[in-house]
Order: sequence, then structure tokens, then C-alpha cells
Amino acid sequence: MNYYESQIYLKYIRDKGAKLTLNNIKKIVHNLPFNIDSIKFLQVAGTNGKGSTSHFITSVLQSAGYRVGLFTSPHLQDIRERITINKKWICKKDFSNSLSNIKKICDELLEKRIIDNIPTFFEHLFLSSLYYFYKKKVNFAVLEVGLGGRLDATSTITPEVSIVTNVSFDHTKTLGKKIKDIAYEKAGIIKQGTPIVCGCKNYSSSKKIIEMVAHNKNAPFYSVLNSKNRLQIKENGNYYKCIYSTPIDRYGFEVHLNGKHQIKNALNAIKSIEILNKKGYNIEKESIFKGIKMNFVPGRIEIINRSPQIILDAGHNLEGINVLKKFLEQKEFKNLTLIFGVLRDKNYKKMIPLLLPFIKNVIITEPISKRALEAEELIKFFKMKNILVEKNIKKALKLANQFNKKILITGSFYLAGEIRNIIFGGKQNEFIQI
Repeated sequence: MNYYESQIYLKYIRDKGAKLTLNNIKKIVHNLPFNIDSIKFLQVAGTNGKGSTSHFITSVLQSAGYRVGLFTSPHLQDIRERITINKKWICKKDFSNSLSNIKKICDELLEKRIIDNIPTFFEHLFLSSLYYFYKKKVNFAVLEVGLGGRLDATSTITPEVSIVTNVSFDHTKTLGKKIKDIAYEKAGIIKQGTPIVCGCKNYSSSKKIIEMVAHNKNAPFYSVLNSKNRLQIKENGNYYKCIYSTPIDRYGFEVHLNGKHQIKNALNAIKSIEILNKKGYNIEKESIFKGIKMNFVPGRIEIINRSPQIILDAGHNLEGINVLKKFLEQKEFKNLTLIFGVLRDKNYKKMIPLLLPFIKNVIITEPISKRALEAEELIKFFKMKNILVEKNIKKALKLANQFNKKILITGSFYLAGEIRNIIFGGKQNEFIQI
């Protein structure tokens, strides 16, 4: 397959749908004709923050001189950003080659009746990342969980460290409508004897469940913040200077990503690196400081300095929007022009009121996804006069420019990605929307 053909094939796979089970993918990973044992994995789950935490870990390991693979989802602008080495996207040739080889392997397993079905869309990409990381001889691979944890394809790998960033409400139809149910699904990444880092709040029900599962699997449990792991924060202009004190060491670091919540994601990474060092890896404080400071993740309260200024955020659930709200309060933003679009399975009824105090004008649009909520459905939740509907995202951005106010864009990962493509060039591929 060439790159175009690989997109056609992925569209075909995507349209077949997916079933949450590990039966098939376990057999495929077990029968891979290449050896991934030399790769040291870290697996990151959580409702929010797992993407940023994965990027922080990758940045630190890269600063320490390691060759680091990173598998994330979904993507903002291009499907290839899901598979990177040292933060560089897989090239089109390697992408199609990796996917072609995975297809060939799975076709052979089907023919031998070792597996019953071809892999899902997500499984194809995950397996392609394993092939690519193997071929390029990475030292570490950081795997971001796609959905939940217990039944996620990435859970077929035994990592050096498992991380659960937090637990809140999202994907409730799949993961459950109670926090304890969602926490149980996230805790499903915990392997027998494998250290688990937990970023959940102290005394929360989710933390108790994760700790209980860890105990049952004899997995060392590490809390990111508690009476023995303390944090000091000092705001310094547009970034935060922090000191993280643990029973093992003391770490000074700076977080330059927007939003105070990113400090917690950095702590998830530092605690994970500390555990790696306990296992014998010698990752120095200088690498931790540099990796945390230099980390950049597009679309996470990203400030784009143009006229008018744009605040671009991929927040797409209640907790993500609440984090954005706190940032807007802290920076005293007001009278913004909001471009908003959301997927129909999100809790938009509670997301919208959090944004209204900062908004003067609203343009409702629709993310490019089959799951997008119709723009007309959103109007009644914005109780204000200055509200427009423009389903075309590019035209929506042009409309927003005319108000000559700072622009806030949020509500959907797909919306943020399409806007980023419009601003920085490139066209989002129609075949890879899921």
C-alpha cells in the first residue's frame, strides 16, 4: 500500500466498527513475527491529562538521550501524529509500510485461524506503532490508552510503569455512569507486580479503587501527591516554578504549558521517572528539568498570537472545560468571541455554562465527525443575543475575526484540529475521522 491506499484501507476498517475485547489483539501481539522485548514501555491512562502526561514523559526521556516512541490518540491535524519518535511524526512512507506489514501479518493469522477477526481501526494503528518502534530501535515507548484501560489494545503490553492520571466522567455509555465503574476500567491497566502511579485526588473513591486493584495484583502503588509527596508552586509571569519533594528526592522544575493543571501532569511524569530510576535507569535531574520545561503539546490551551489572538483548546468533556474555565479566570479574560462545536455524546449542557461568563459573542459550528451535534441543537443553551450559526469551520473562523475580539475555540478535539490546520496550513484527511 502507498499512503493514499493506506487511508482508504483505514476508512474501510473504521467503518466496520469495533468491539471492546482483548481476545483478538492478545493473540496478534503474542504471534508477532518481530521481537519487541527490547522496548521498555510506559502506559498512561486517565480521563484527562493522559496525553499531556505522555508528552511530558517522552520529553524527559528524550532529554536524557533515549530514543523514545510515543503512541497517542486521537490526532489533531494528521493521523501520523499518533505515532512519533522523539516527537517527530512517522513519515508517510513508514506509515504505509508499517500498516502494510501489519495487514500482511494479520491476514496470515486469519488464514491459519489463529485469530477470528481482522484488527479494529485503533488496533491497526497500535500494531503499526509497535512495528515502527521495533524497526527504528526505540529504547522506550510511551503508550497513551485510547479508551478506558481494561479492554484497551495497549493493555496487551506489560509496561515498566503504569500511570492513571485521574478519573472523571467521560465515555459513560461505555465505561459506566458511576465513578467507581470508570475507575475500575482505568485500573484495568495494572499488571501483576508492575508499579502503578496514581494522580487521583487523596481520599477519592477512584484512588481507593485503583489502590485496591494494585494491592490485589501485588503492584507497588505510588500516589503523586500526599503527605509524603509535597508540591510548592510559584507563579512567575507566564510559567510556574515548582519544587516537588518526595521521600526519595527533591525536584525543581518549570512548567511552561498554559494552565495550572499542567503542573499535575508534569508530576505524573516526574513520579514515573523516579520509579524508572529505582529500577536502575539513571535519568538525571537536569534531564527532568529540561524535559518538563521544553515540553509542548498543541491544542492544550494553546495561545496563538495573531490578530485577533486565539485561545485554542481541545477540551471536550466537563473536566476539560472546567480546567479551561480556571485558566480564563486566572488570566482575567472577558468579552471573548467563542467558536464552539461538540460531539453529541458529551455533557455539553453542563460545559456551556462554565464558558458563558467570559463570552460576548458566540459562533456555533460542527466538528467534522459523524458524532457531531447539530449546530441548531446548541442554540437554546446559549442564553445571549450575539449568537450565530456557521457549520463551515473555515467560515466560522472568518466570522469570528470580524468581531475583533480575542477568540476562544473549544468543545471538541476535532474542532481544535481543523482550526489548527486552517491557521497553520494543511488539510485534515477526510478518511481518518472517527
